[in-house]
Amino acid sequence: MEFSFYSPVKLVFGQPVATALPAVLTELQVERVLVLSDAGLAAIGLVDQLAAQLRTGGWQVAVFTEVQSNPTVRDVEGALALAKEIQAQALVALGGGSVIDVGKATGLLMTHGGRYAEYQWGDRPITQPILPLIAVPTTAGTGSEMTKVTVIEDEETHFKRGVLSPHLFAHAAVLDPALTLSLPPHLTAATGVDVVGHAIEAYVGRRANPITDALALEAVRRAWQHLPRATQRGDDLAARQEMMLASTLAGLAFDQSGLGIIHSLAGPVAGRYGLHHGLCIGLLLPHGLAYNLPVLPDAPAQGAGETGLDKRTALLQALGMPASLSDEEVIVRIQVWLQDLGLPSTLRQLEITDPDLPSMAEEASRMTLLPNNPRPATADDCLRLLEGIV
Repeated sequence: MEFSFYSPVKLVFGQPVATALPAVLTELQVERVLVLSDAGLAAIGLVDQLAAQLRTGGWQVAVFTEVQSNPTVRDVEGALALAKEIQAQALVALGGGSVIDVGKATGLLMTHGGRYAEYQWGDRPITQPILPLIAVPTTAGTGSEMTKVTVIEDEETHFKRGVLSPHLFAHAAVLDPALTLSLPPHLTAATGVDVVGHAIEAYVGRRANPITDALALEAVRRAWQHLPRATQRGDDLAARQEMMLASTLAGLAFDQSGLGIIHSLAGPVAGRYGLHHGLCIGLLLPHGLAYNLPVLPDAPAQGAGETGLDKRTALLQALGMPASLSDEEVIVRIQVWLQDLGLPSTLRQLEITDPDLPSMAEEASRMTLLPNNPRPATADDCLRLLEGIV
């Protein structure tokens, strides 16, 4: 058995952001900070509140709040222009995975120069660390605070290609579960399902190892148990804490072991119709898992405490299901769980009645994530799975 595991991100969990963030910035010995966020968090006053706290602490702070739900190169260019204007020495990404990804891309261009497309399409090398980035997630979903990848959409092609390098890791992640209390139910559900998608795909992926298995199974267990309560009772801080921890565990896992067919399919669907990424994961989760379940009994579970179990049995244990269930029964239970969260199961429910399935299937088949899937998939396989969400 051979594998490697590397994560240099300093993780500060459970402390109020007003305490933890200044401590991290003080360690960095910086003066000028750019805070990146989105319009929604700006509207509820969270961005101004954080910026004011930092200014009171002596830092020079500028704010960029124009990051979209599906970030594009234009978002990166806007943040970069402001970062250059103030000669930022550090970046604070306050928001979900979109904001954190724009923070990574901005930090990359601050230290390396050039245009983002050169790294996305031209494979320009990343040779040194990005500008120090402190990720402050306000959702429990993407795990981007723990990963070495940033995913930005090309406006012209609507294609997303991740830029990946160990130099893209955030300097630190400040995880304050209280920041997720204001997240509405539909976003709590959508971002939380992304956690489950990350964890399951990390667990079944070809590059999985004993450490990622242990992380992924624990993420699945926590999210499966606590996402319904976090969705239905948004003020339940204990449930919010469990989901934020699940998101971080899943982020650590999939950053090392990769993703698969569910995320390969979700990218084209989200990009084509401007849908929330987590919403697309919810649509595709039952179909992608149904595709992979038949091959899991042939693989041993490597996670801590799972010796002697096959991958399918260990996964079902984390989902609170008996191993005696058929694949069809497992998928039905997952579909019921998703429906109880209030998530759609078809594109028609989202008023998308004539989707271009063949082109999305072709695009999914070219995604770099797909070879990591435990079961090989062609464009025709992708098409059949997409037909299930019509």
